[in-house]
Amino acid sequence: MERFNLHYSGKNIPIPSPKEYTKTLLEKVESVIKRMRWKAFFFLNRDSDTDQSSDEGSDIPDENYGLKSKRSPPPVDEMAAFEHDLLKMVEDLEFRPVNNEFQTKLAKDTKLINSSDSVFVNADKTRNMYKMNTTDYNKLLTENISHKYKKADRNTVTEINDEFNVIIDELNIRNRIDETSERPAFVTLKDHKEGFETNVKCRLINPNKPEIGHVSKKMLDRINNEIRRQLPWFDDLPNKQNLSFLVFDVVDFYPSISEELLTRCLSWAERFVAITAAERRSIMHARRSLLFDVEGNAWEKKGTTKQFDVPMGAFDGAEVCELVGLYLLNIINDKLELDSVGIYRDDGLAVIRGRSGRRADRLRKELTRIFQSCGLRITVQTNVKMVDFLDVTLNLTTGKHYPYRKPNDEIVHVHRQSNHPPAVLKNLPAAIGKRISELSSTEDIFDQAAPAYAEALKTSGYVETIHYETQEETSPQDQTTKKRRKRHRRTIWFNPPYSENVKTNVGSLFLRLMRRHFPRGNKLNKIFNKNNLKVSYSAMKNMSNIIKSHNTRVTKRPHGQPQAAACNCRNMDNCPLRGECMASAIVYKATVTPTAGEPVSYVGLAGGPFKTRYNNHNKSFRHERYEKETELSKHVWSLKKRGVEYSMEWEIIARSNTHKRRSGQCNLCLEEKIAIINKDKKINKRTELISTCRHGRIKKPADRTR
Repeated sequence: MERFNLHYSGKNIPIPSPKEYTKTLLEKVESVIKRMRWKAFFFLNRDSDTDQSSDEGSDIPDENYGLKSKRSPPPVDEMAAFEHDLLKMVEDLEFRPVNNEFQTKLAKDTKLINSSDSVFVNADKTRNMYKMNTTDYNKLLTENISHKYKKADRNTVTEINDEFNVIIDELNIRNRIDETSERPAFVTLKDHKEGFETNVKCRLINPNKPEIGHVSKKMLDRINNEIRRQLPWFDDLPNKQNLSFLVFDVVDFYPSISEELLTRCLSWAERFVAITAAERRSIMHARRSLLFDVEGNAWEKKGTTKQFDVPMGAFDGAEVCELVGLYLLNIINDKLELDSVGIYRDDGLAVIRGRSGRRADRLRKELTRIFQSCGLRITVQTNVKMVDFLDVTLNLTTGKHYPYRKPNDEIVHVHRQSNHPPAVLKNLPAAIGKRISELSSTEDIFDQAAPAYAEALKTSGYVETIHYETQEETSPQDQTTKKRRKRHRRTIWFNPPYSENVKTNVGSLFLRLMRRHFPRGNKLNKIFNKNNLKVSYSAMKNMSNIIKSHNTRVTKRPHGQPQAAACNCRNMDNCPLRGECMASAIVYKATVTPTAGEPVSYVGLAGGPFKTRYNNHNKSFRHERYEKETELSKHVWSLKKRGVEYSMEWEIIARSNTHKRRSGQCNLCLEEKIAIINKDKKINKRTELISTCRHGRIKKPADRTR
């Protein structure tokens, strides 16, 4: 293991390759077309009884929990020309070279990382990074997994999935949610601990997030919002000199939350807000969490029932902790005499009047007992006059507060030459100045803290300076100004990725196409105009994401990779892919060459073995009743009916995987779409570019009673 530091922020974005940018842009274009189609469909059919968003004709659910429909919207004739031009824009993208010193460094580091066989492991609480060989890393990961987890039966996975199916049917969201992906666990290194060089301590992270957590998060948000109370903050505390802090930290807060404690919290919450039985089942099911190692083995937490766990990073993990925190605050306020108390995740802060050692010790013991009764352990400090809480230092002696950062924590900002949207880079210095001003109680304190941040900005290529902003300057508007009525619009946002090497002005061209195809007088102008169809640029992958992708690639289990070349043909000479017909997770091309006429090609994909897909194609070539199964079979039958002889060649043009991206599309489907939009003559239809990814979709379990 050796130290490996980038010496700049992991949030910096390198220039992507044209293919990666095109793939990301195609995701965004497909997303906005689908949303526009749904809006246009319901707008044009608002007077008819349509039920296109529900599943198999059932009633539209009252609550979708923020989940989007996975169904492809029906084509809208009035949008056909707009869609054609928008996809043509993706085909005709123009790129330009970008040369600057910082991007050259990012490109060099990216190449170094991607060409390495090692794993780059982040430190737990610092910006440090360590380079480890894969064998040592996997051994360290296995040791940490087996310490707190035990291997689970595969039947457990089936049982959890069956319960998941029951819940999503009850909530009527089957068509809006994906299967839970099996993401392997990883570790971060606690290099801030003493003796790290001889005794490596780690934090085990379980990224396997049950998809039902999206639903549980919405439910818990509603519950927490109903019972949350506003607590007095530091500036409102009178006579600060007569007060002292009581600081407590919950040890291993997330993993220490038990099923019994969460059940108590939900029962307590019902005093303030109604919680249905379906909501309870959804929240508790989201806790049934498994951990997967790099070999795909399932593990469950030791000492729990029904795989109960609150993993860090779960979709609803923060909301579960907030509910537990509110429950604890309620008990503390009822049993202890504290002037003010608050909890943020696992960090707690209370204010007590006076500095009596005996009273402070009694409060410490009572507070410890409260947490112990909930199965939690805490560390407590009493009679503290100055405390570092999150990113601010609070001083009761002086009555002031000022910015705080951990010792030896290097200040780094996104570089001025990072591949971020220009608006982000332009507003960064002002945002930093505003935050430091908020953390500083006076301008003098700001002046003492600002030079370190200003120097970091200068190092990152900025010429702008930061200045102190009073509370009046940072307030959104003058209280004497009459507020204008804000009209609520259902806006559709197009979020194309920004990249400095793209010559085409994607955002401007999109708005120009909108004005051209939906002018005044057009029946869709009411829903597609400059007021409710807008553009905001998104960002490409940053260096931290590139490192995560690299680590996943070098550590992932062998059966998660595309299959190696294999063939089960009786005669290898007749293999359609020349010895690779059993390859999976591929994009293939079939080139049809007639005896008279130009050759054309067809692009398809095979998530499973190509041989299965190949046999289905041959079936559609032999039997006329399957003529319309694919565009390829239609073309073959058109040649047959005209009596034209032809030959067909098959080849693999891309290998990928079915791992989901943030858009809900998988890498394999996007590789196919990128191949389709290439300028070669193809018989694929453009409508295939707006198809829904079939991989990872939830299938109804078979009826076991038969």
